[in-house]
Amino acid sequence: MKLTIRSLLYELERRSLLHIEELSLDSAESVLLTGPNGSGKTTLLRILSGLLRPKSARFEVDGTTLSWFKVRDQLLRDTVYFHQAPYMFDRSVKDNLEYGLRCRGEANDVVDETVSQALKWSGLESLAQRNARRLSGGERQRLALARARVLGPRFLFLDEPTVGLDATSKAKTLDLMGALAEDDIGLIVTTHEPENVRLVTDRHLELRGGHLVER
Repeated sequence: MKLTIRSLLYELERRSLLHIEELSLDSAESVLLTGPNGSGKTTLLRILSGLLRPKSARFEVDGTTLSWFKVRDQLLRDTVYFHQAPYMFDRSVKDNLEYGLRCRGEANDVVDETVSQALKWSGLESLAQRNARRLSGGERQRLALARARVLGPRFLFLDEPTVGLDATSKAKTLDLMGALAEDDIGLIVTTHEPENVRLVTDRHLELRGGHLVER
């Protein structure tokens, strides 16, 4: 999947926060996104995931120009926005993984097989019955990544995925991010720790003054 946005304008309190001439993303690549606090990194991820409407923009998906309302439906279906503190349902790890699949109406055997694979992929098999809200910070991040992966997104937008994690948990989270990239899931990752994330990304974009600069 190739996603291109041109002439993107987003204003906050009558101030231009984002003014991006062109951004092209491919689901076969991973992108590091940096910039000062307040530069609009989270806002851009929310626009890309269909959660926030820009003041104006032209969207193309695989070469087809789409209106905001049509592209929004596709973005909500094919992308996942990953908040830096992912919400955990007050249920077991297994139930958290099943939730999105059951909302989509997947058959029980598909849900069981997919969740089993996700538990193994994330290294959470031994914690399948633990309440997700009792997990450590690193375990929560791994569960959130696995919960996103089971939905089969084309893009995953990660907002500070390693913030607050110890060295071991960061390493495990980065390993899973690398595995997602190998599965041809496009990643855009914001971080204030670029030295770590560079290891699992293909290119580096920086937001400054509302504009994107290739680093």
